[in-house]
Amino acid sequence: MQKILVPVDFSEPSEAALKYALYFAQVIGAEIILLHVACAPLPSATNYHLHIGLLKEEVEKGKAKLEEYINQFSELKYRDGSGKLKVTPVLESEGGIIPSIERISKKYEAFLVVMGTHGMSRAEEILIGSITADSIASEEIPAVLAIPSNAKFEAWQRIVYAADFSEKDKKVIEILLELASYFPKAKVDYLHISNEKAYIEDIDRLHQLKNAFKQTPVSMLDFRFRENDDLDEGIDNYLDNYETSLLVLLTHHRSFFESLLHRSRAKEMSFHTDIPLLVLKTGTTE
Repeated sequence: MQKILVPVDFSEPSEAALKYALYFAQVIGAEIILLHVACAPLPSATNYHLHIGLLKEEVEKGKAKLEEYINQFSELKYRDGSGKLKVTPVLESEGGIIPSIERISKKYEAFLVVMGTHGMSRAEEILIGSITADSIASEEIPAVLAIPSNAKFEAWQRIVYAADFSEKDKKVIEILLELASYFPKAKVDYLHISNEKAYIEDIDRLHQLKNAFKQTPVSMLDFRFRENDDLDEGIDNYLDNYETSLLVLLTHHRSFFESLLHRSRAKEMSFHTDIPLLVLKTGTTE
């Protein structure tokens, strides 16, 4: 059984991500690994005992909240009728949040980490929390599905893979077609944003990739080409014109996500707040 890791801090964004993950797990038949990392202010030489006391208090709060979640979800069932949804709670209190996510995702062999994002006041813009951004950047954490606070799970229809002719594209498309197969009306759009300089070469690359999937009907997989010197703007314009259930990116290295979004720590992005973002890692597409 596939496993989905969902780190929670009991905030509204993390609860929104958890609800989304639960619905998704019911559809694909996956187990939820529910992780809470109890934290307290870092100790100093004068308040170490205070730190220990606060940490114990946070651990007890975490245990109670996780138990509350488990009771709340106890009646959820898999959509295929195979039984009740399996949810495994995990409470950590040492090593920090990112190292805990790395360790638990490896221990349980999770194929996906689902996390929340935080809304901003400006329209069509979200702020990815630092933990989510650092999880995306970590090479030790598998694919990350970032869920905006106002996103609600609905059967996927259009999955947009914003790509740049990576050698991994064929494998990514295969993964996305497999995910799409769980939803009767879902299709995958391979979207490439080109610029004037690379236009001719990119058209040729697109045709080559399209030929590799010539047996796949356009109702399941379509190849889209748009010209725009601003990659971010080009993707956003596409999302404006085509209702999208999921946006997918592939990271090639730690700096990819940061350079794409033109932010020093990759915490801001201008894509629509209601579209979940799936970030695949090159290491998880082998």
